Amino acid sequence: MFGWGPGLSLPSASSEPEKERNPPSNPTPLDFPVYNLPDVVPHDADSTLPDLFGLLAAIKRPQDINLDRFKPLNVHVESDVDVRRMFPVDQAQSLPPLPWEDESEIKPVAAGQKQDNYKDQPRPLMSNGLPYPTKDRFETLKNELLLDNEDTFREVARLPPREGRSRVRVTQTRKFWAGLEHMAQYWDASLDNYFERPASPTPSASVDGEGEDQMDMDDASGDLGEPGPAEPTMDVDQEESADQELSNGIVNEGSEQNSPPMVKKYTGRRVGAGSEMPDDMRDETIRGFVEMIAWPFGCQVTIPTLPPRLTVQSLLFPVRQSFHAARSPRDRTIARSGILEGPVLIAQCRPETGFRSANDAPGAGLGEVCDLFREVGGMLLAAQERAREGAIEQRPGEGKWWTTAPRFGGAPNDGILDDLVKGAHGMPLPDSMLVEGGVKPSSPAEDLEGSRKRHKFEHPFVTSLARRPSAMRKLSSGEKWKILQPGPSLWDKRMRYMQIGKAKESSYDDIYMISSINHHISILHLRVHKRYLDVLTNGTSPIIPDTNDDQPWHVLKLQRTRWYDLLDGPDRVEALKGVWALFHYQLRPTSAATTQ
Repeated sequence: MFGWGPGLSLPSASSEPEKERNPPSNPTPLDFPVYNLPDVVPHDADSTLPDLFGLLAAIKRPQDINLDRFKPLNVHVESDVDVRRMFPVDQAQSLPPLPWEDESEIKPVAAGQKQDNYKDQPRPLMSNGLPYPTKDRFETLKNELLLDNEDTFREVARLPPREGRSRVRVTQTRKFWAGLEHMAQYWDASLDNYFERPASPTPSASVDGEGEDQMDMDDASGDLGEPGPAEPTMDVDQEESADQELSNGIVNEGSEQNSPPMVKKYTGRRVGAGSEMPDDMRDETIRGFVEMIAWPFGCQVTIPTLPPRLTVQSLLFPVRQSFHAARSPRDRTIARSGILEGPVLIAQCRPETGFRSANDAPGAGLGEVCDLFREVGGMLLAAQERAREGAIEQRPGEGKWWTTAPRFGGAPNDGILDDLVKGAHGMPLPDSMLVEGGVKPSSPAEDLEGSRKRHKFEHPFVTSLARRPSAMRKLSSGEKWKILQPGPSLWDKRMRYMQIGKAKESSYDDIYMISSINHHISILHLRVHKRYLDVLTNGTSPIIPDTNDDQPWHVLKLQRTRWYDLLDGPDRVEALKGVWALFHYQLRPTSAATTQ
């Protein structure tokens, strides 16, 4: 999926914007979705969430998608929300101070004494028993994200610094900067310079031929010898005037032909438009940004091993999850086997650059509706995954008659081709069909000879090899048809599903997502009730909601921050603080936390 990764360290055209080249496509204008949803249903008796299954199953083509099909989700959106407001008040009060908040609380003392006192203070512990990251880890990331774009791009591209500039040092954020340098090739239009200049002269055969002909003519005129008899004066004047006009015509025509044509050139960072950028570049850049923050908290960032599909009763609706961050187990043996705990948060990167047509008003475009519910679908899937904590997987069709009873209601049948072999009525069947069905044509002489020979798998060494899964032959179509088993698993075998960061006494789960479009990211928070997940997954729920909750169970409350520009240094730091605060909150010690 991320096949462009090995080439991150190679020099690129964007690292040397002063070099002229052919002009790229016009820059893609920035566009962001505007959310204008209908009011939520106030009473749970009016909720139509069970009807979502039929509305989604009725989608047959893109023209069938409209806002009415997503109304049963009952989503309420709040935009431009600060990250600290996304945490429940009763849970955020006991949080340890964040690195940038702790700095303001330290009294101004001598530098050496300040550092010694800070080191002597015991660091608070996270839910996995490890201490919170030190302030130095945050400061390192912050300082590297504030570096100049041009200097850092040349550093990750392994180019010498500009004249008069010193080389910058990039350690913890190199993967992110390498991806951002590739994104800048399509989005950074700050250095765009389109101009025209004369085309570079190129030697041509026609010019050389004219020069040689002219030299031959000069030589021939020098070998004419003595001039002939004098002509009348008037004839000479006419001949001279004709020669002069001819020479003037040749000179003028040559001047027009020798003037080089104008060509369009470009200097700048871009090699294409933003809409032409490969999707993998955005995915890998955002992954590098989240990964450098997750590591200090003992978390890892991985891509899903199974296609993300939201369970809506018996419907598996495809959604998008670019990657997720999960916690590493304390047991090193389990951690080395690739097992993770969570997910803690997820991320979704989308290539869309336009969200409405020219005639649509902001908030009325179909692209805006689809973009919002892509985010909601991915977050609901994360909520379903986290709710699997302590549950046992039930594979699709497990315990049903069609996965336990033999074919044809239990009647004896050896396979699809059994009836063909027995009822061929003397008609010859191809050997390929007989071999696939498990029937091999043979004669009585071959059967007698085969009974006397020792089978090749009777040797103990060969038999042991044949028992290995790698040495087993592939099943034929007839053998696969006879196998009765449930459908494939929908759970990730490498994920130990846990509701990390959820309060034990709360019926709500807080889901966080990093959403990315263009070269921007936004942090999202979805608060979902357990009864809401049960109705969405099964159609009904035995859970009785509490009437004292501040948020009704049938309402999805979605909060989102503003869009942070990754090409801007201060915005990068604000995004760093937001994602850092998410890990800081999710990995806090809770009453349900377990250390392993």
